[in-house]
Amino acid sequence: MDWFLINSFVEHARRDEHPPMDVYDAAAWMAITPLSEQSIAQGSAPQNIPDFTNGRWVNRVPSFGIREDY
Repeated sequence: MDWFLINSFVEHARRDEHPPMDVYDAAAWMAITPLSEQSIAQGSAPQNIPDFTNGRWVNRVPSFGIREDY
């Protein structure tokens, strides 16, 4: 999944376009792999996904996959 996310960012940067997700969504998606590894190392213990928005997600307008011309 990380490769797809990074590739999407690079392709959008090459075309001078905004990527389909913001930095907070990207950080949450990229956290899954290391959190999965940590879970396995701890005998399949659940892991908390960090709140990269520091609580601002509550009032955030979702933008994933929404094309907006800036």
